[in-house]
Amino acid sequence: MYKLMLLLAFSLLARPAALEAQQVISGNVRNSETGEAVPAVSVKARNTPNGDYTNNQGNFRFHTRAPLPLTLVFSSLGFATQEVTVTTNAPVQVRLQPATVLGTEVVVSASRHVQRKIESPVTIERIDNKDVINSPQTSYYNMLQGLKGVDITTSSLTFTTVTTRGFNTSGNTNFTQVVDGMDNQAPGLNFPLGAAIGLTELDVDNLEVLSGASSALYGSRGLNGTLVMTGKDPFKYQGLSIQVTQGINHLKKGNGNDPMGPSPYYDWVVRWGKKVNDRLAFKINAQYTLAKDWMATDTSNTNSSGTRFTDPNYNAVNGYGSKTSVDINPFLEAAKAMDPSLAPIVDPLLAKPSNYVARTGYPEYGYLSNEAKLLKLNAEVRYKIKPKLEAIVSGTYGEGNAVYSNDTRYALTGYKLGLYRAELRGEQWFFRAYTSSENSGNTIIASPTAQLLNEAWKPSFNPNTMDGWYPQYTGALIQALATGSSLQDAHLAARSFADQGRPEAGSAMFNRLKDSISGLPTSQGGTLFLDRSKLYNAEFQYNFSRLIPFAEIIAGLNYRLYKLDSKGTLFPDTDGPIHVAEYSAYAHLAKKLIDNKLRLGAAFRYDKNTLFEKPRITSRLSTVLEVAKENYLRFSYQNAYSFPSNIQSLQSTLMDYNTYASGGSARLLYGEYGFDQYPPYLLNSVLEYQQTNDPSKLKRFTPSDIKPQSVDAFELGYSALFGNCVLVDVLGYYSTWKNFIGYVNVANTPGTTDVTAFKERSKYIAYNIAYNGAETVNTYGYAASVSVDMSHNFMAKANFSSDFLQNRNNSQINNFNTPNWKFNVEFGNNGLGKKQQLSFNTSLRYKPAYFYAIGLASGTIPANVVIDAQVSYKLLKAHSRIKLGATNLTNRYYYTGFGSPAIGAVYYVTLAYNVF
Repeated sequence: MYKLMLLLAFSLLARPAALEAQQVISGNVRNSETGEAVPAVSVKARNTPNGDYTNNQGNFRFHTRAPLPLTLVFSSLGFATQEVTVTTNAPVQVRLQPATVLGTEVVVSASRHVQRKIESPVTIERIDNKDVINSPQTSYYNMLQGLKGVDITTSSLTFTTVTTRGFNTSGNTNFTQVVDGMDNQAPGLNFPLGAAIGLTELDVDNLEVLSGASSALYGSRGLNGTLVMTGKDPFKYQGLSIQVTQGINHLKKGNGNDPMGPSPYYDWVVRWGKKVNDRLAFKINAQYTLAKDWMATDTSNTNSSGTRFTDPNYNAVNGYGSKTSVDINPFLEAAKAMDPSLAPIVDPLLAKPSNYVARTGYPEYGYLSNEAKLLKLNAEVRYKIKPKLEAIVSGTYGEGNAVYSNDTRYALTGYKLGLYRAELRGEQWFFRAYTSSENSGNTIIASPTAQLLNEAWKPSFNPNTMDGWYPQYTGALIQALATGSSLQDAHLAARSFADQGRPEAGSAMFNRLKDSISGLPTSQGGTLFLDRSKLYNAEFQYNFSRLIPFAEIIAGLNYRLYKLDSKGTLFPDTDGPIHVAEYSAYAHLAKKLIDNKLRLGAAFRYDKNTLFEKPRITSRLSTVLEVAKENYLRFSYQNAYSFPSNIQSLQSTLMDYNTYASGGSARLLYGEYGFDQYPPYLLNSVLEYQQTNDPSKLKRFTPSDIKPQSVDAFELGYSALFGNCVLVDVLGYYSTWKNFIGYVNVANTPGTTDVTAFKERSKYIAYNIAYNGAETVNTYGYAASVSVDMSHNFMAKANFSSDFLQNRNNSQINNFNTPNWKFNVEFGNNGLGKKQQLSFNTSLRYKPAYFYAIGLASGTIPANVVIDAQVSYKLLKAHSRIKLGATNLTNRYYYTGFGSPAIGAVYYVTLAYNVF
């Protein structure tokens, strides 16, 4: 009986349309100029719920109970909409006329409903799948840096962070990233790991970037903007697609930026979309990227302007292990006490208040793995219960290696992320539930791991034996001075002596020590954090426009639960996972007036986080006025906020590792719970350390509970389409930030509040604390873009943007890391010749020099000009395309973040099947 029921259910699933249909409508759609099949064309039977999309051969077929004659509406981006009347069941042959896309693009994320981009109430940028195909970039994610007002930081080949309007850093917690309606942040870290569980390269339908504040529609952490990624519908995009990219990078070994020689680059992508029948469709995606990563090689000294040859306290930005720095005056005094005859040598040294010496560090190359890889898998099934009621189940999994920069470099080795959803979607509503999970893998925290490695090989100082690296260094220094060496040469000789037998990077001993330290959890004295956090989210939204016809009203509810699970290595969760919940309700209202020339909008959102007593209410008010045909003036006010990230909200030990000679610790420390609740930190005696090595310049730092930060943003913009061939957009914005969250380096001497105790640095604990600045911070800027359709498939684009920060709190690391101005230019053609087989695209990005600061270090990013280019040729009979391209064509290495690697060229060839 059970098997019979299953058989009956399957037969109903596989052939429901055949049981109900009275008419079968079919046909073929082709490009009127080239005769080429046009896939993914929307075919709708007017005044019915029935329709289809053309497949990769341009064919369509659907069932309808509506009687003939029927009017079919054919529409696709890049083609003029066409209507055809059908009077018989004979297949329909349609030829679509190519048309400009300018002014026809539609967006959804600006107001949570479909509208033309030119009529959007806020600034929004869009990339569609055709842009991805014609881009010279090897990844759609890197295409974002060419958009107006967008900044990126590339920390490694597989980890790029996106933001807008100035606040740019690696791992930005104030930028929201949404994939098919799901927030794809790493649940514990509260920022997305680039495109790790984003869409695969062949599954991008479109990307939309909302600039600036967007909390009213998308909740907490939308202060710096929102990226909304939409994958391809398997009903619309059908067939098997394959794309293989083979390339080469690291072509300038030994130029100071790149220690590696030429290395292969591989990127393989496959997508299979299948419409089983009118109701059932599925897709499967896979992408694998493998290459040698860019390595950070900045040798700038964070302690002074000296070099490793001239400064005994040398600590390179990308040198790891040399943050262990001790004043050797006590060792000099001890040597003099044991042998008073050394006074003529030692006394001139002791005349200085301090003589700091850093241990020898390891460069990143040879220490951190340079194997960049990323595997992404995705599967989705869609079933139409009714023509306008659809069920969706999907799963996305990503794993790989990446590196990002914060207070040091973090090599995320073997991380794993998962994102899974179930959704019901009606014409006016949807209910979506999803969960995401993370596994931090074997993450190498560069600086502390190297410091502990140095200590494991040879302790800085062993009080039991009165020996160690620093006593040996001091003895060798005195010996060299006694034999007539200069002070500089004596320091070099002392380091050489103390470093005798030090394991070389990559040696068996080095790897054994590194693995033992990085494989031991922070809670047990190592540097491994065990993040196994999860996020659960449920959301319901309803469009009331049919029930309330005088206005467009959309409202929704959202519930989110974080299950923070780090086994005591990231959060104070040694007794079990910590649960943090967020409750939200939102509404968006819009009304058209004055013959639909004026559109007023308002959005409101209520959010409550269980870590904070007070809820947050945010809003957006907007006006769009059509001042002339295809000329739109917009004004908006947006209020946005962010609850501090889970790490910021929970006072915890993000990193628990020895830093200094006597076993002190350096930690990133945050506070929402009272600072005095965790006695090991003794934060009532915290003092701020100004990185000058001068105790007299320390000042007391008074911590307090961290609060949500907020921003009030005003924007005035203008969009216009001239002659159907020139699209212009200009804007200006002004924002006011309150309770701005920044970071500061502080230091603590357990058991004392005496500032002079800091003279011996080996006896204090250093922290990096997030806190609210008292000052009100203002940002402002302006931007403009122009797109020109030059006919015959030629397109030129240019944009300019500018961002400024006022009232900078210089005691905070504020992550406002962007030049005051920058511009991008693009020129290309997506179809040359009679059959439009040849295409090309070029882009140029320019940024002047600008200041960049993060916890790791700060400095000036040099000015850079980056050119990307590609040329493609279609093999029509093979339904394939060959692309030759290069990113950073001139191979002039450039930086996007201080302490991050210099980026060189990638030259590549791509063979794509069924990708048009």
